[in-house]
Amino acid sequence: MPRHPALSPHTLTLKPSVFTRLLPHFRTLAEPPIGLHIGDTWIAPPEAARIDRVAERLKGRNPYVYSSPDGEDRLRDAFVERWSRLGVAGLDRDRVHISCGATGGVFAALQTFVEPGDEVLVLSPFWPLVRGMIVSLGAVPVEVPFYRRLRDGESIADILTPHLSPRTTALYVISPNNPDGTVLDAARRAELARFCVSNDLWVVSDEAYADYVFEPAERGFLANEVGMAGRTASVYTVSKSYALAGIRIGFLVGDASWLDVARRVTTHTVYNLPMICQEAAFGAITEGDPWVEQARERYAAAATRVSRDLDADFLAAEGGGYVFVDLAREIGERDTMEVLIELLGHGVSLSPGSAFGQDWQHHVRVCYMSVPEDRLQLAIERLNRAFALLRKR
Repeated sequence: MPRHPALSPHTLTLKPSVFTRLLPHFRTLAEPPIGLHIGDTWIAPPEAARIDRVAERLKGRNPYVYSSPDGEDRLRDAFVERWSRLGVAGLDRDRVHISCGATGGVFAALQTFVEPGDEVLVLSPFWPLVRGMIVSLGAVPVEVPFYRRLRDGESIADILTPHLSPRTTALYVISPNNPDGTVLDAARRAELARFCVSNDLWVVSDEAYADYVFEPAERGFLANEVGMAGRTASVYTVSKSYALAGIRIGFLVGDASWLDVARRVTTHTVYNLPMICQEAAFGAITEGDPWVEQARERYAAAATRVSRDLDADFLAAEGGGYVFVDLAREIGERDTMEVLIELLGHGVSLSPGSAFGQDWQHHVRVCYMSVPEDRLQLAIERLNRAFALLRKR
């Protein structure tokens, strides 16, 4: 129990931004590198979500007052209408809570399900912030190398069972996966559901990229599986669906029996989300379907370009916005961060694999949705030259 000047021990274990070591090197470059390191998009958001349109719709209303801590009813209703149409079962307004981005939704769910000392199975490679969230709660993230083994044909029970303990209370999964683009198909969702039900686990299902599943993969929802509706916190976001990362609107979806508790968590942290941000999200959800279709086509084309042209070892993306490249043969015994700094000299920035789990020291994440097609092609050409040079050493 720390007292001044000591700080919380588990909070001190939180890692700084993965770009802390790279930032000084950015400043030495003659021109900015092609940024394939950040999980954002180059595409402008739907017109109905842009601030000028939002301001027009807010005329006659007061956007400066507190909004409901649960989220505005009309935004929740719009979410229910759209995602029910897309296949999420059993939705109604009381099963939807507006969160501060998907980040806030994941954290509220974990705070609801987990207490200090509990263990959470984190299927890896994973979205980097989830590990720190678990640690900050005094719980233990148990990293399970998962997605590549899954695509190699191993059974989910064989992958996960060795990592169970009497303290295991929850599991975190993201599909489409950030960073490697894996999408759980119907058989795998059913298999994962059976495992979670048989082991009495809570589940945080991160579906931030659910709008970006590429053919022939098919979108599906873990909470729809038998026995999963009451134990699954599903999380969505306008950040990824509609290129609105700065708006910070997400959706935490689940059974009212636990969602009412999660609402208390957000009430005691962010309290409520700005009216103007919720109105932007409303415009995107109600008018943005054609935009999503076009964005999906562009991202799928970019994923195909990377799979066809990038000379490296990685699994083709089935959805999302990334591939996860294994540079073991290029890096050898060198430190991955040193190689990333060298790649900056070739004019491309990537994310270090260590941010996505302890087992991925020789990996890098490539975000193919962050730049237009011509810049992506140039980045691929630069990376191929750099990788070839590294392999000759």
